[in-house]
Amino acid sequence: MIRNVLMNCSPSNFGITNNHRSLISVVIYIGKLNMPERPNSERTEAKRKVVIYYNQLSQRARRLANRYQTFFVSGACDVTLLPSSASSVRDQTQLMQVSERAQECVVIGGDGSINIVVNALIQAERHRQVALTVIPVGTGNDFARDHNLKHWNWRMKAEFATQVEAVGYVQSNDQSRYFVNHVGTGLSVDLMRLQPHWLKQSAGHLSYLIALARYLFGSMTSRSRVRRGNYWDDGQFVALGRYIGGGFLVHPQADRRNAMLARIRVPKMPRWRQVKALLNVLRGRIETTASIDFERGNKFQLGDTEHVLELDGDIYFQGPATVSIATVTILVSVPYFEITKGDNS
Repeated sequence: MIRNVLMNCSPSNFGITNNHRSLISVVIYIGKLNMPERPNSERTEAKRKVVIYYNQLSQRARRLANRYQTFFVSGACDVTLLPSSASSVRDQTQLMQVSERAQECVVIGGDGSINIVVNALIQAERHRQVALTVIPVGTGNDFARDHNLKHWNWRMKAEFATQVEAVGYVQSNDQSRYFVNHVGTGLSVDLMRLQPHWLKQSAGHLSYLIALARYLFGSMTSRSRVRRGNYWDDGQFVALGRYIGGGFLVHPQADRRNAMLARIRVPKMPRWRQVKALLNVLRGRIETTASIDFERGNKFQLGDTEHVLELDGDIYFQGPATVSIATVTILVSVPYFEITKGDNS
């Protein structure tokens, strides 16, 4: 029966001529052009590439790295896990390699880890293609604090966007490096030495206050005093962000999108006068504290030949150095409400 139906479906039985056949062929061809193409399983879009760099020494960072790996893989991303090592130079080299085709680098760690990633991205010339996403797991977390990043899972939950931000640049006689928070010498280096790893692990954020108390009430002869002409400073800092040292507000008007540096110098002074001055700093009154020198600008000289410089909490090279706003910028992931907050205020 089916055979008989098909035989009866010849064009002549419907009065279709050769002219009609040509017209039908054109219509069918145009229809094929307008039809959506079927997806080809062999030709898929390139996956979004994400690098996760995390502090290998932190159990919490290791746990969060696994969670973020699961999160990104579930979103069809190509994820590369990169644990930190004992060598920041090796980490920076590896980051340069894995970021070559990446679109996002998630840093699960503290300010020192962020510094390593930023220098790697700039050196690889990927600082405007790879978005920097920070999950704060450090002790100080000043960069995260400046961006109001309080929770480990903000990237999983919040709508986010990227914004262009400035970084700082330090140039000494034979070395240079970028920074994201601050550069310091004298007092800040002394505080690092008074804040050993075991204290950070046991006291966490409070270790900064403990180290400061040890500094203020400890031996004054063991302080690293930095020469400034005919004077001596107990400490010198240049800050790009608002906070240093785990939450000390030293640059209240800082704006990373329209950057201006602040130089803070703590002169040598009697102990109790210095205690009073630093307590004012803790209260956010650095600009009105007469005994502390505070000024804004785009370029400053810092340090002397006898003391080392620390950048974002890690010691890198010897002073003195010129500190300025870098000519390059970075791309930073932030919660969407942080970008719109200023517009709605």
